[in-house]
Amino acid sequence: MEREILLFFHKTLANNFLDVIMIFFTKKGWIFLTPLLLWIMFKFLRDKNYKLFFYLIFAILLGVFFSDWLSHELKNIIQRVRPCQTEYFRGIVGCAHSYSFPSTHASNAFTSSTVLIFFLRKLSVSKKIKNILSIYILLIASLISISRVYLGVHWATDILAGAIFGVILGYLIFYTLLKINSLKRAFYFFLFIITIFRIYFILYSPIDLSPDEAHYWEWSRRLDLSYYSKGPMIAYLIAISTGVFGNNPFGVRVLAVVCSFLCSVFLYKIGNKLFNERVGYISGLLFQLIPLFSAFGVIFTIDSPFILFWIISTYLFILAQEGKIRYWLLLGVFIGFGLLTKYTMAFFYLCIFIYLLKKTHSYIDNFKNPMLYLCVVLSIFVFSPVIIWNFQHDWVTLKHTAGQANLYEGVKISLRSFAEFVGSQLLVVTPLIFIAGFYLLFKRNIFQNKHWWFLISFSMPVFIFFLLKSLQGKVQANWAMPAYIPFLLVISYAFERNILKKLIISSVILASIFTFLTYVIPFFNLPANIDPSLRLKGWRQLGIKVSEIKKEMEKSGNVIIFSDRYQVSSELAFYVKGYPTVYCINLGRRMNQYDLWQSINSELKTETKTHGIYVVYGIKNEPAAEVSSAFERCTSETFTAKQKGVKIREYTIFKCYNFKGMILRKPEKY
Repeated sequence: MEREILLFFHKTLANNFLDVIMIFFTKKGWIFLTPLLLWIMFKFLRDKNYKLFFYLIFAILLGVFFSDWLSHELKNIIQRVRPCQTEYFRGIVGCAHSYSFPSTHASNAFTSSTVLIFFLRKLSVSKKIKNILSIYILLIASLISISRVYLGVHWATDILAGAIFGVILGYLIFYTLLKINSLKRAFYFFLFIITIFRIYFILYSPIDLSPDEAHYWEWSRRLDLSYYSKGPMIAYLIAISTGVFGNNPFGVRVLAVVCSFLCSVFLYKIGNKLFNERVGYISGLLFQLIPLFSAFGVIFTIDSPFILFWIISTYLFILAQEGKIRYWLLLGVFIGFGLLTKYTMAFFYLCIFIYLLKKTHSYIDNFKNPMLYLCVVLSIFVFSPVIIWNFQHDWVTLKHTAGQANLYEGVKISLRSFAEFVGSQLLVVTPLIFIAGFYLLFKRNIFQNKHWWFLISFSMPVFIFFLLKSLQGKVQANWAMPAYIPFLLVISYAFERNILKKLIISSVILASIFTFLTYVIPFFNLPANIDPSLRLKGWRQLGIKVSEIKKEMEKSGNVIIFSDRYQVSSELAFYVKGYPTVYCINLGRRMNQYDLWQSINSELKTETKTHGIYVVYGIKNEPAAEVSSAFERCTSETFTAKQKGVKIREYTIFKCYNFKGMILRKPEKY
């Protein structure tokens, strides 16, 4: 039956005129629905029905997104071969290599059409016009779908399944949106949608693991009490997620999505506790729209769990003021978790101290609470694995932290790093949010002294410290992240009370645009010098290339892979086939975690030959002297990672033969 239907469309009805018509519908059939969409939007605006206007835009975008994604997933599950991959194909259009069932064209067309028809029913026009336009919409959707059978790229049941799926999806989206009649439902609906979108982004975006993500994944393969530069929490979390989902980008990053979701939930709880429920929901939504926080909803580095533990600790500290022991104990545990994640969590102690200084007139009494000290002791106990590990490793973390803080360079003033820090904050928080947050935070009369000192205490100590630190040396844009949590609360509180409402709305729109750009820019093939996502591209290609070289060299012996940068070594460990052990040799760089693991000389074997693949950034004619002397001979080839013709990064790959052992330098810098 399928074959006969296909042949009827593909051969019996086929002619040059229909070829042109069907190609147009399959490529640009949506053009016939666009004027109707614009007309419906205009009618909603004219009737001042802004809610349905925005719902319509959101429903169309949401419908196409879910339809396209889910139909793609169904294709990969069912794996039905397209008819154009058999003999029944005239070659009018190209034959896609994806699977056939269901038709994405049909699914998208009927999802959009169903949404349009339901919103059309909400217009204040005659029933006759609604019926005529509904028939027109269904006709266009049907022609788009039928064109796929006519062109021989889908079977008839692919179209039928896509149409049914699209109708069901359009119906669900429309009625789900109509039931969002409260801020609470809007809050959870938005969190659900952004969570689904982030999962999609992780699965299908063109970005690879960042070097830091790959390095923390390396840690997760060697679980320990602590590590050279950070505590062990990030390694434990990645070990759990990859244990469940496997060693792939989704397995590494999925907990970033979870952490971001929970951050909004607990931020809502803080806002509700300090002010009211509306402030809580608005704060949780605003968190998802700030580029600084949104980026860590898909990139899983230490900042994703760190900011979650900071927010949870803030909430627990508020609850602990009620005097219940369990909240103090939980607070100690989560401060400890934060310290195991990022040492910046130590600022939480400072924030508590400053807050207690002005909580009452007799502030000395605030420090007589035994629960406060129990909390501190418990947090240090949770943090103790880091202390034990450092005791065993000559306190290398303290040396590294001192190096990061530029303490070895002495006291100096750097206006350049100061300007860079301020500029970076304006970029990652967005200028209007930054300005509005500061203005409102210091506008004490807005709060009528209600929780004003609490918000100041948990923001300004962190910000001022890093602002002053930037005068002495470079400060990364994300280091002051906890300082901006109170900004979200004060902005939400002001918005709820109609204070600076136009400025706040403008701030949120600008922040949303910035956040949107952070997600879409990786999909554009921008030149290397202006692509901010460049650091996250090209690693998979390098891994494939090195895998091919490794397979060829293994014919004559064992093969070890190494680099002189931890970034390259970590990415190769993840993207080379088989997840091999990769080394990072020290040629004068500062110390890193690889220096604490087994040496490359552990690969020296007498019974079999051992070869090496040495990968470095850029184009090099010869390997480093230490590498040349460690092998009998080395040859080189260059490799350029590209994305759709745009150059990402160049590497030199040295193929070295007959490993003899390497003289390794000891780290001189931390």
